[in-house]
Amino acid sequence: GATPASAAAGVGSMPMGAGVLVTKEIDPYPRDSDLLSLSELGITFEQLNTYEFNVLHVERKKQLGVASWLIGQNARVFDLIVPQQAVATFLETLCDNYKAELPFHTWHHAVDVQHTIWRYMVLSKAHHFLSGLDQFALLVSSVSHDVGHAGLNNPFLIEVGHDLAMRYNDRSPLENMHCATMFEIISSTPGANIFEALRRPDFFECRRMCIEAILHTDMVHHFEMVKETHMLYQMHKDGDKDAGHIFQEKETKQQIMNLFLHSADVANPCKPWMMCYEWAMRCLEEFFNQGDQEKKLGIPVQMLNDRTKVNKPFSQIGFIEFMIMPLEAATVKLFPALYETAEHLSNNIQEWNRMWVEEVGHSDEQRDKVQSRVNKVCESLREACDTGLLYVGLEVANEVEDSSEHQSQGHGVPTRSSRRSSTPRWSASEGQNR
Repeated sequence: GATPASAAAGVGSMPMGAGVLVTKEIDPYPRDSDLLSLSELGITFEQLNTYEFNVLHVERKKQLGVASWLIGQNARVFDLIVPQQAVATFLETLCDNYKAELPFHTWHHAVDVQHTIWRYMVLSKAHHFLSGLDQFALLVSSVSHDVGHAGLNNPFLIEVGHDLAMRYNDRSPLENMHCATMFEIISSTPGANIFEALRRPDFFECRRMCIEAILHTDMVHHFEMVKETHMLYQMHKDGDKDAGHIFQEKETKQQIMNLFLHSADVANPCKPWMMCYEWAMRCLEEFFNQGDQEKKLGIPVQMLNDRTKVNKPFSQIGFIEFMIMPLEAATVKLFPALYETAEHLSNNIQEWNRMWVEEVGHSDEQRDKVQSRVNKVCESLREACDTGLLYVGLEVANEVEDSSEHQSQGHGVPTRSSRRSSTPRWSASEGQNR
């Protein structure tokens, strides 16, 4: 079939300046027609516009509808031409290429990550620094980022000399495969070319952004991403330059896109507790399944993969402490409007600690040591929320007015000052009387 590039070159056209940032007269919230189409799925906007939206409890048809709605609604915000039938065909084919038998890396995870990305962009007012094309690329990347995943990670594929490791020279074999599979679906599946209305330059820019973002979901980039995000904050925390303008610089903008996708990909510990717990159990089961294969093959069993040795609550405390908290703290410093995820993370590490403490056999010294670690995580998250960048170029009066208007419609997030009236559970001592 035709390649996406050739298909994009001659079919329709994107409105002039599709890849150009527009910072005025953009409202990221849905129009009445969008609200109506969402209600036809049996979902209200108030249910969707929260981290409590749980895709695990939504049937496949509705998941497809939500994924399509998120892409279409966002495109209409920027007056982008995105053929809805092509979106539907693409998503159905994409869904079929996720392996339903896996515990974690399934279509459920793909839609969950896409929904989380959408929430990040709305709450952070991303239309001030990401163009319609940028956001379109992110939403497509997010729902495609794990397509074809077999439940085995890159180190395993490299260790056993898997075909994917051979094909991609041991460099992010999974992520390269996910990108290739996404574009293969677009180019070879009749009616699935969601890029068909793009001008040729916009298609190649969109392709570049998709590839870059998906490749950066490889965990080998995690600590470098944390470092880059922290450096970006340090460079501008005392400056007079509006963060919205800072993020418009091309290299920085791609860093933010990579950050949003990677953060959403590992955001399960940053969701409400019951969702966090359910996703963690699924993730650990997939790890254990890989560990069973590693034992069978006689190769080293990776950390967290031995079902006979891993303590589930304790493993999650360590995962949050060493991996998720540094990323989350750095992200919230750049985007204070995402503070809810930090609050969830603080609550969740305390819940994991509670589960671990309730187990028999831990000494008082062990419990005190772990409690101290948990308290440090909570304190780091609280500090991050208190020291975030201010978007100085956005009128304060407009911010308050927008927040009040959208909150009255069930759409908004409290302003930085008003959110202090809430009482997040930042430490174990604060939560003992709940």
